[in-house]
Amino acid sequence: MRMIDRRSLLQAGGGMVAAAAAGFAGPARAGDTLHLLSWGWGYDKAIKDGVEARLKDTSFELQVGTNTANYAKLLAQRSNPIISGGTFNGTYSYRGYDDKLWTKVEKTDIPNAANVPEHAFLETGGCVFGVQPYGIIYNPRFVEKPKSYHDLFDPKYKGKVGLCDYIFDGFGITAKAMGKSIDDVPAGIAEWARHKPNIGPWNQSPAHTNDLVESGELWLAFGFGGIAAGAIANGKKIAFTIPSEGATEVADVIQAIKGFDDKTTTLTKKALGHFLDDAAQIAFTRNVFTSPISTSAKIPPELASNPALLSPQQVAALHRPDLGLSARKFGEYRNLVNQQLKG
Repeated sequence: MRMIDRRSLLQAGGGMVAAAAAGFAGPARAGDTLHLLSWGWGYDKAIKDGVEARLKDTSFELQVGTNTANYAKLLAQRSNPIISGGTFNGTYSYRGYDDKLWTKVEKTDIPNAANVPEHAFLETGGCVFGVQPYGIIYNPRFVEKPKSYHDLFDPKYKGKVGLCDYIFDGFGITAKAMGKSIDDVPAGIAEWARHKPNIGPWNQSPAHTNDLVESGELWLAFGFGGIAAGAIANGKKIAFTIPSEGATEVADVIQAIKGFDDKTTTLTKKALGHFLDDAAQIAFTRNVFTSPISTSAKIPPELASNPALLSPQQVAALHRPDLGLSARKFGEYRNLVNQQLKG
């Protein structure tokens, strides 16, 4: 597997434009080397160890970046596609669906499909390959483990609670704790407007959240269980918990991209299908602390007590927000946060 940077990607794209000008216009071909999007943070290593190493006829070149940066690359390559598939969060899975970027990954593309729950197969044509709970990150030096999301409203936490404006699950779970729908994000935002004095510094990324909580600038924050678990394994002095009202499911999704010849599309779907094999599932668990979506994959015994890693039964019990709704309402929700919580 070779990492590919932006310059190499642009050079490859330039070569395809030249080929088209010479009279070879047609669907993009990637042969037996697939260009895939990936996140960093250990996902790239898990793809290498858990997927690519087990494929005999295909190698990967990974374009590593954030959801926002990777999606921008897809939009930029539409006329000369190079990247044929990759990993996305739920919001970008639905954005791509609305932008008509995807070709469906079928159950027949997934050897382990019999052990993948039905809810993992999304209407976007993608498939969830890993899950992490979205709950509460806290610093045990300053606070006890919160038992309820209502605990975050305690006045003693003035200026010490971290919220997020790039994923809105924290507001959805607040609404759920109030007895409303997990999808009633505006109600959660409105409730936090009533407790605005408790809101501390806004984070720029999950890693930034962990830094703020460890430093004491924040004492508690909504956050990703898997990412927090990875930070804890690397020495961060923080903790993660799921309060009594439960957690939301943050989904990692595979998607295959339109615009390629049949051979490349078939190879891409076959490669992505192996993300659901139990060996690959555990590679992701070990590298990025995601919980397997496959019901036959078993969390390694040495990780089984980790509160961020969930059994198949616990994964099934997570709240699953309407990802399509959150994708379509993203701008509206961010405006509400800006107006009601930051103004």
